[in-house]
Amino acid sequence: KMSNLEYRTCSPDDIDAALAFWNTATLGGSTNTREAIEIYLDHDAELFITVWDEDALIGTVMGAWDGWRAHFARLAVNPEYRRRGIARELVNRAEKLLRKRGAKRVYADILTESPEAFDFWRAMGFTPNDVVAPYAKNL
Repeated sequence: KMSNLEYRTCSPDDIDAALAFWNTATLGGSTNTREAIEIYLDHDAELFITVWDEDALIGTVMGAWDGWRAHFARLAVNPEYRRRGIARELVNRAEKLLRKRGAKRVYADILTESPEAFDFWRAMGFTPNDVVAPYAKNL
């Protein structure tokens, strides 16, 4: 069932759908809140790409660009729609937007509990970064 998939920028009206989708299609996350997404949309709305099958949100990717480095987060596709090129299309669309803004390198945040994601990102041309170790702190 791949009739009319629609790729579009996430809007404030899509926030509840995105939060619900992430709770079912991903391992969740402690920073997934309406307020956090609203702030993100104020900053980089164009880089939050969603894909819909009619009224059902079936995929997301969030890009970020700070003027120096680009990042991907929250790449997710509904399990029933996987292995059909949707994640690849989401990433390609986001990369195109990042290139337009001047990004020369992009990092992907991959949950270590999602080993299947490592193969996908390698297929997209990403390699493990053995130069920079990721550190994080919730504020």
